[in-house]
Amino acid sequence: MKEKLFRAILKFLEAIPLSLRAALFEAFMLGVWAFDARHRRVGRINLRIAFPEMEDREASRIVRLCYLRMGTSAAEFVHLPKMDAGYIAKHIRVEGAEHIRKAVEERGLGPLAMTGHFGNWELLSFVTGGVIAPVAFIVRPLKSAALDRIVSERRELNGNRVIRKEDSAKLVMREVRKKTMVGILIDQNVEPHKGIPVDFFTRKAYTTFGIARLALALRTTVHPGFIFRDPKRKFHHTVRFGPPIPMDPEAPREEEVVRLTRRCNEELEKAIREDPTQWLWFHRRWKDRPPGEPDLYEEAR
Repeated sequence: MKEKLFRAILKFLEAIPLSLRAALFEAFMLGVWAFDARHRRVGRINLRIAFPEMEDREASRIVRLCYLRMGTSAAEFVHLPKMDAGYIAKHIRVEGAEHIRKAVEERGLGPLAMTGHFGNWELLSFVTGGVIAPVAFIVRPLKSAALDRIVSERRELNGNRVIRKEDSAKLVMREVRKKTMVGILIDQNVEPHKGIPVDFFTRKAYTTFGIARLALALRTTVHPGFIFRDPKRKFHHTVRFGPPIPMDPEAPREEEVVRLTRRCNEELEKAIREDPTQWLWFHRRWKDRPPGEPDLYEEAR
């Protein structure tokens, strides 16, 4: 019953023109922004950590714009089934596809794409699947099983495949050996036993070591992959893949895991510095601290 209701609502939303749907979703998210003081504080704390020199007014502007763009991205997610080849050609430019194709040809393996909650990251995988080749990517299942099924259907458009986080290691290896690129988001805080503290802006941040361990074990390449929304034309984007991130499979494994994880964070930081308004600032990225360091989010509790 609940799934039927969700599908009926989605069908209704799909019938609304994209520009009007985006305006409605953006207005809703501005309402959330007005009342969500806790996450506004988290966003400002994160911006203060990343850009100590930034003025409060600019930080507040970026936080507000993040809420607004969440509405725009949600409207685009609803629109995915209508984004045919013509729509993609008109609205989205893809750069660096040659890096991915070359990696597959030379290694005979699918590469790993490291990314984050940057721009419309759901659109990143959809466009990649349609323009370069179908991709697989790791997701955390939604709490609602009905909603998770509906969202997964959209995520798997263009031949893409969802990998549940609990099954990720075995399935990632299978996809890589099938020459499928696998996308992994690396920008969220992880518990200390699941990651390592490496530099990210002005502080150490516990970062997943999974992508580094997989790349070194499989001897495949890791590429940065991000989608940038055009600040002047909100439904236009640039998808950009970079060359392989340097790594040395012959180096001592644990040392190279740390180095490669740090280099991945450097690529993420580079993208965020290019346009800080595109990253999702509401996650407590620096939540877990190395021993002896204070809680950075105490004022946001």
